[in-house]
Amino acid sequence: MAFRFPLSPVLRLRENLERREYLALQALYAQAAEVRSDIKALEQSLTQARSQRSTRLLEGMFAAHLHLELAGEARIEHQRQALLRKLAELQGQVKGQIAKYQQARQKREMLEELRRQQFEEYVREEATREQQAGDELFLLRRLHRK
Repeated sequence: MAFRFPLSPVLRLRENLERREYLALQALYAQAAEVRSDIKALEQSLTQARSQRSTRLLEGMFAAHLHLELAGEARIEHQRQALLRKLAELQGQVKGQIAKYQQARQKREMLEELRRQQFEEYVREEATREQQAGDELFLLRRLHRK
């Protein structure tokens, strides 16, 4: 008789749920990485704009142009602040998703441990049955010889 784990469908479900939570976590990590990249790009753009403004100021520029450049820098800074808020929100979501993933993993591991224990019990019982069958065969042969 082959080993059969009665909770196999539940174990497969737990594995699928764990995988889904893992993929959701990876998606959040990817979103956070993209936002970090966007923040870095904006910071580089802001640094470049400030550097160019400083150079133009030394060369001399109209006040209207200065005002436009300062407004552009303010817009970039506003976008950066919005992305920083979005990143903070994503980091909170990541923490929550990590908790969901860990919970799903623990539930799966618990079922796998139960499966392992039942399989070990099955192996022991099977070995006992084989030993009993061998003993009975030995005794039958011995009785038959007499």
